[in-house]
Amino acid sequence: MEKLKKCLLKLEPLKEKSKKEFYQDEYLKDIVERNLEVAIQSCIDIANRIISLIDLEKPKDYYESITILGKENILPYDFAQKFAPIAGFRNILIHEYLDIDWEEVYNNLQNIDQFYDFMDYIKKWLAQES
Repeated sequence: MEKLKKCLLKLEPLKEKSKKEFYQDEYLKDIVERNLEVAIQSCIDIANRIISLIDLEKPKDYYESITILGKENILPYDFAQKFAPIAGFRNILIHEYLDIDWEEVYNNLQNIDQFYDFMDYIKKWLAQES
């Protein structure tokens, strides 16, 4: 969770950049891309750790890591369904880095609140479990 939080703190002030500023600044694009990648991977790692700890069905892929948490009411089901595609975006950032859709990167930057929501839901679940 700390790694996720650190990434979000780096991304938060960058949300204020205009689309024009974003597209014109290669360094800014790199910072956003990398921190989104690590934030997404952190969410996937958290999901997989929970799945392992409470012995849930093993996910077939990263997308399913998130949806399983929704099926098990660890995350609200609707939120999990809406958030899970972020796993596919992570794959694009890692594997298709030559063909990144910068519009999608910018849109995900503008929607980093979903990562805060993920953290809040996990914290609430952890509090209930202890």
